[in-house]
Amino acid sequence: MFHYSGSGSQIVKQGSGEHADTSGTVLPMDVTLSSGSAADIPGLESLWVSVHHQHQASMPELSPYVSDETTWRERRTLYEELFAKPDTFLLLASQGDTLVGYALVHMIAASDTWTGDTWVTGETIAEVESIAVAPDHRGAGIGTKLLDAVDAELDRRGIHDVIIGALPGNQGALRLYERRGFRPTWLYLSRFQRR
Repeated sequence: MFHYSGSGSQIVKQGSGEHADTSGTVLPMDVTLSSGSAADIPGLESLWVSVHHQHQASMPELSPYVSDETTWRERRTLYEELFAKPDTFLLLASQGDTLVGYALVHMIAASDTWTGDTWVTGETIAEVESIAVAPDHRGAGIGTKLLDAVDAELDRRGIHDVIIGALPGNQGALRLYERRGFRPTWLYLSRFQRR
């Protein structure tokens, strides 16, 4: 199990019942966080596809979207490439034997990003490439706990500059990220054929 501590946060432990953390979020006690590896990538498919469905629901005006098979094939390839890098890490949220969420993070040299010509940052920037929570577990604080654990691991590594992407129509994700101190820094506008 991945253990962490931080200001005002609690360690998530296996057990029964519910636990209210200091932010007031009720998290089922039987949800545990653990470190994952490249071997866990195949098990992320249904959670990533649920993110893909959330993208479709939050911005239907950008339809058509790729199929579930295509989105997973592309995402799986990306994850495999990221795990070939030395500083990628994966956190898994499980309820019993069921995976209910994950966060995948990798490091980038600041000089290899779009930040270097605009903002002063550390030499390394972390990117939360993906965070997913099963649809029937959303709103239970699992995303918050995953991000708490991400922050704890980045603090341990001495990385303090972090980027995360979100679709502008995904208001729930944007609210979560903004509550955690993320601010809009770069906006891509797209013009896709027949939209």
